[in-house]
Amino acid sequence: MTTVYFGTNRRPNRKRKPDDFGSNFSDDGLANLRFGVAEVSGDRLENYQLEIAPERLRSDWERKIKDGPGSVLGSETVFRRVRQEMIDHSCDTVVFIHGYNVSFHQALTSAARLKQKLSEGQGGMHLNMVLFSWPSDGSMMPYVAYANDRQDALASGPAFARGLLKLADFLRGATPEQSCDQRIHLIAHSMGNYVLRHTVQHYIAQSQGRPARLFDQVLLMAADEDDDAFEHDNKLKPLPRLAKRVYVYFNSKDRAMAVSDKTKGNPDRLGDDGPRVPRGVPGKVSLIDCTPVVGGLVEHSYYLDTPIVVTDMQSVLAGTPSNEIDGRKYVQETNCYRLTPHNRAEI
Repeated sequence: MTTVYFGTNRRPNRKRKPDDFGSNFSDDGLANLRFGVAEVSGDRLENYQLEIAPERLRSDWERKIKDGPGSVLGSETVFRRVRQEMIDHSCDTVVFIHGYNVSFHQALTSAARLKQKLSEGQGGMHLNMVLFSWPSDGSMMPYVAYANDRQDALASGPAFARGLLKLADFLRGATPEQSCDQRIHLIAHSMGNYVLRHTVQHYIAQSQGRPARLFDQVLLMAADEDDDAFEHDNKLKPLPRLAKRVYVYFNSKDRAMAVSDKTKGNPDRLGDDGPRVPRGVPGKVSLIDCTPVVGGLVEHSYYLDTPIVVTDMQSVLAGTPSNEIDGRKYVQETNCYRLTPHNRAEI
């Protein structure tokens, strides 16, 4: 059994006590969020049980009644549970944004798999996993699904930004006794990086240009994002302001990136060959070339399926400096760290 906390702007299958979320936006608006926890189980992590956090917003007339019922926020319920886990087990929390063509069910499975992978091996760590699931199509029609998902990813930016603002308010309201002295990280995969781009824009705008730094390490995995993203304020250039450090993982053999580039009319992708100007990225950004260690059918899901990449991610989340992580070779010409295979059988 693997516990995954979640926030989603997907439409629930029913108003009261939902047990699934679909591929469309919430009826209450693009930025409306529901929070909860899923217990994921099964040999392939294909089964889950949901517990939706209660949500009740106090009406205007209730505010006028001194002893009227107060608001109940699902976000605070989940945040409190996650914080208590961080205190009780001295563990960090990872926030995960999935990619395109992913159903809610599949997103929970991916989040649970990621949590398990990061806990394995010598560098394994106990972590909380918090999934942000946006209304990706989960469709078998790739061209239609991609176009729809890209629009939905753009439209989901305000929802995730709203969640981050709630988190910032929650952290600001904590007393010294409630401090857990642990860290929050962010991992975005594939088109989840496009969600992140629009999240950053809305979060900074709503923060009046003074955003709280919420994350310790941010990992951009196989980013379906423009390769000039760190050159423009309206893309990912402001992202380092939200984190201690940002890592861009890319793989030039990633066929999903090639398809996005050539058939979808997109510019060259960040997850393919990294940034367009590798020596021009902000100082907080490190580039990780996974090409030498990725092979077979995992060229887009290597963050889950390639042990050398998972081990590198564990070192990053542990706070190991870039130049001290084993299995890396710095390439000055491209300003990146290239992962090196320890054993060809591992690829």
